[in-house]
Parts: sequence; structure tokens; C-alpha cells
Amino acid sequence: TRRVHNGALLVVDRRSGEIRAWVVAGAEDGAATPGRFFDAVLIPRQPGSALKPFLYAAAFDAGWSPAERIEDAPYSEAVGTGLHRFNNYSHQFYGEVSARQALGNSLNIPAIHAVNFVGPERYLDILHQLGFESLTRSAGFYGDGLALGNGEVSLLELVRGFTVLANGGTVMPLRAVVDGNAPAVRGPRVFSRDAALLIGNVLSDPWARAMEFGRYSTLNLPVQTAVKTGTSSDYRDAWSVGFDSRYVVGVWMGNLDRTPTDGITGSTGPALVLRGVFAYLNRDQNTGRLPVPDDLPLTD
Repeated sequence: TRRVHNGALLVVDRRSGEIRAWVVAGAEDGAATPGRFFDAVLIPRQPGSALKPFLYAAAFDAGWSPAERIEDAPYSEAVGTGLHRFNNYSHQFYGEVSARQALGNSLNIPAIHAVNFVGPERYLDILHQLGFESLTRSAGFYGDGLALGNGEVSLLELVRGFTVLANGGTVMPLRAVVDGNAPAVRGPRVFSRDAALLIGNVLSDPWARAMEFGRYSTLNLPVQTAVKTGTSSDYRDAWSVGFDSRYVVGVWMGNLDRTPTDGITGSTGPALVLRGVFAYLNRDQNTGRLPVPDDLPLTD
């Protein structure tokens, strides 16, 4: 089982904000984990790289584009009396890369440069506007690590944030009651429409993630779908979240007693569930492409 005892799934209709599925897995495995006592959709956990799309959306609104050149090279910063050395997941460095490649391949060093460009205080404020109420500490407490997911957020908060990206940058309150006659409620704008659409374009681009994930990644879905994964330290949490023209889907896998899994990552665990869920959701209906801005650069 790769030492994975708990999981959670959330499905939202991006057009109405209606929650279509709220699933907690592992609740009957009470001898090994505390799953029967907690709702894993609501438990804050470290998101790893799953928050990076919000950082790059903020950077695009602050002046960057997907073609922005960023240095991906060994990077260290002072922590206490020593140095912390940041690495990419693969421990490879690619030199100068575009923001499209940096986000698509989930590179950590460029994300550090991005959070310094946006400003940690500004980035944390944006996350609060998106509804990440679990991030209760100050920007100084999180530091640059906020770009890499050192705070803890819930699956509900993460899916709610991705619903903002899916809907062109405006907040849509989620609701548990399905009512086809109820009008969709729009909240405040967090990102510009162009920035939000560009994030969807990057995350649905197989070539943008090829360096780290390969040309034939699990994340390349048959229908155009913007997908982002996240993995926390010691493989304690694995995430996959994505959106297509109709739905936003989020998956978490891990252990509620916070023991590590046996090397499960967002792309080797939750992404497989994500693929299956989108295939099921789209089995009997027409699908569409994600919209893109008309006048902004999309390529390197």
C-alpha cells in the first residue's frame, strides 16, 4: 500500500460553485490511523508545490509574463547561524528558464525568486484573499518557504483557490447544496483575468512540464486540463489538483497521524485518481478548451 492510509477528494462545478463530491477515504482503517475521527478535506496539511500557481499569478499581475527569464541555479540563504540550500525535486538545475518552464516543471529556485519579486507580505495577503484561512502566521514566520508550501492548508481551501483561477481570477463561494436554479455568486477579484487564464494555459501545457515530468506525464490528460501537484517533506502529503472547462478536482493522500508514506508523490499517487475522476465526470458530456488571453505572450 506504500504506507498510505488516508485520502480525500473534492469536486466542484466551477460554473456554479456547487460541491459535487466530498469524499474521505481510510475512515474504516481505524486501527492504523485516526481517519474515522477527522474529515481529511478540512485538515490543514503542507501543500508542497501545490500553491505555486497562485504565486505566479501574482507575479504575472506584478509585471512578469510566461516568457520572463529566471535563473535556476544553486541558491542559499541565511537561516539562524547557518545556510539553507534550496534544491529542485530532481536536484538538477537548468540555468536560465522561462516562467512557463519554472511553473510547469515546479522548479523551486525560480519560485524563491518569484516570491521575492512579489514580496512575501503581498503573497500572503493574496492567499488570504483566496480563502486560505489556515495560514495564520506572519509572512516573516513563513519566509521564502511560503513559495514552497511550508504553511499548512486544507484540501477545501486549495480547491477553493483553484476555483478562482478556473473562473478568471474572481472568487466564487462554494456551496454544498446543488440547486440548478440558484444563480452563481461572484465575489471579489483577486487576479486579473489575463493572469488567471495564463496559469491555466501553462498548467495544461505538456511541453511546459517536460523537463521534470517527461513528455508522457500522468498529468497530460486527454481533455485539456490544468493540473498541479504537490509533495511535502518526507513524503507525508501528496496532492493533485486541476480544472478543465467544467470542474475543479482536488485529491490528497497521506496519513492523518502524520507518518511518512513510502515515497508517494503528487504525480505518482493523487494524479492517477485525478485522471480517473475527470474521465468519469466527462464521460457523457461535451468538453471545451480552456480560454487564453488574446494579447499576452504565451511562449518562451
